Amino acid sequence: MSSWVALDWGTTNFRAYLMDNDDIVDQISTQEGMKFVNQKDFEKILIRNISAWYQKFNFKVVIASGMVGAKQGWVEVPYIECPCDLSNLNFKTLNILGDVKVHILSGISQSEPADVLRGEETQISGFLLNDINFKGSICLPGTHSKWVNVDRYKIKNFSTFLTGELYEIVKNYSILKHSVNTNDLDPEIIKSAACLIIKNPSIISNKLFEIRAENILKNSTQTLNNSKLVGYLLGIELSGSRNYWEDKDLIIIGASNLNDYYELILNEKSNTVRLYNSNDMVLKGLSSFKKSLNL
Repeated sequence: MSSWVALDWGTTNFRAYLMDNDDIVDQISTQEGMKFVNQKDFEKILIRNISAWYQKFNFKVVIASGMVGAKQGWVEVPYIECPCDLSNLNFKTLNILGDVKVHILSGISQSEPADVLRGEETQISGFLLNDINFKGSICLPGTHSKWVNVDRYKIKNFSTFLTGELYEIVKNYSILKHSVNTNDLDPEIIKSAACLIIKNPSIISNKLFEIRAENILKNSTQTLNNSKLVGYLLGIELSGSRNYWEDKDLIIIGASNLNDYYELILNEKSNTVRLYNSNDMVLKGLSSFKKSLNL
């Protein structure tokens, strides 16, 4: 058995996978992401979570990506400058448990316009593992949605949109919090709201307040209101990312519910739309980096 550990350590979650070559043997997931961890505690948390695997399988290699390599993470790994080749990422190596090497991968930076990504490059590499000649756009929806222009194994440029974080802020801290007190969503309302804003992005602020006014005057439902909020924020993102998806071959890598909303809106606007699960692509990407970087 050729054991190693694939580690996806992000802002919110810690996810570790015990691997036998490219196959998952076991896995662990905790809510011990970077924002919940003191810098001096990263090593202690990692050892606590994987020590049982080490005692049984005596692996020597951990490959890690995500915010664990950020300035506020365990150790800062300098970004590689875009445009770049994914087979040539930076990484730093730390030793734990005596003889285990933890290789922490870098993210990617862009000077003009200024932008950064850290962790998403692993998901992109996972997709390209089985589609090395892909040329087109990749969307990675989430708290900070990424749109990436890919030419085979090279990242040419990318753009980040604060969509998920804006949703949480507006939902929980704005005047709309009284009108969107539900997690229920109607996909068709999301689609129509998004398409409205794609065509008229300048009215976004007005349409957001209209959600509150309709709730007061017309007793609109919480589900309707929440769906409009999601749709309007997706619409403003898609208005700004039009160059990535309009008449393009589009890959979407994310959680299944988010993927479905993007596909619903863009299915008739892009040439093709293909969906992939982000967790699956992380594992494939870490396996790919293990081979390409000879780790």
